Amino acid sequence: MIRAAGALLWRQSSPDSIEIGLVHRSRYNDWTIPKGKIEDGESAIACAYREIFEETGIKAEFTRHLATVEYTDNGIQKRVKYWVAESVGHSTFIPNEEVSELVWNKPNDAIELATYQTDKDLIKKFLEIGGSTDTLIILRHAKALDRGDWDDQDSLRVLSEKGFLQAEQLVNHLEPFKIEEIYSSDFTRCVQTVTQLAQARGITIVESTQINEEIFEEDPEKSITFTNALKQDQKDILICSHNPVIPTILRGILNSKLRNNEIIKLEPGDAWLVHRIKGEVVALDYLPIGN
Repeated sequence: MIRAAGALLWRQSSPDSIEIGLVHRSRYNDWTIPKGKIEDGESAIACAYREIFEETGIKAEFTRHLATVEYTDNGIQKRVKYWVAESVGHSTFIPNEEVSELVWNKPNDAIELATYQTDKDLIKKFLEIGGSTDTLIILRHAKALDRGDWDDQDSLRVLSEKGFLQAEQLVNHLEPFKIEEIYSSDFTRCVQTVTQLAQARGITIVESTQINEEIFEEDPEKSITFTNALKQDQKDILICSHNPVIPTILRGILNSKLRNNEIIKLEPGDAWLVHRIKGEVVALDYLPIGN
């Protein structure tokens, strides 16, 4: 199976209207949503981000996962993951052998222009929610030293060697997403997880006791209250917390009675992405740190 990734690219053309970007590929003489093959060792989200830039010259801001499409082409099975990505900067697009043209159209015109029914359906699916959403990233801290290998108080337990590598990896892994504020449990392993990311973004980490394990064990509702307040902010926010805390946070945000075993367990460095419009949740994505 060939694995690929791409993104439906959109932009705000006026306060009341948006446009969809499609590319023309000379080799196939088609109009399509930008996408490309995932390289060895590359995650799907990294591939989509790279392909958008390579094909359009745009450093887009990604939001929700749009769809995963599977189809057979000349007897070869293909799987393509698509995200939603907003064009917010200047395009450096230059026509080349692979992509000869980038055009922007109103959604209905883009549907008409798109060569493939799959792309037409993706545009229609995108329009069900629309363009602008705020993203709340709920991140499990990177791999820490095992509790049995740590003699000091647990709040001071640090990342392992693997954890520090994951923290470094997060800088590029989360590059497609806009982040305006970073909140972290005040436990050392959480702060260490987001330190390099915060430095790369020029953001000051806000440390909170409300989302650490100790306070959670005493009063789980505090973590829900804290996170729900952030959910209402119309900003793109990252929260770094602990595996025992995150399922309760997520249930609180979704106002759901889901049990822990009904929620995907995040491995160190994995995240939930909660997409909102004016504080209302419109989509939820799981983003693993690995491939």
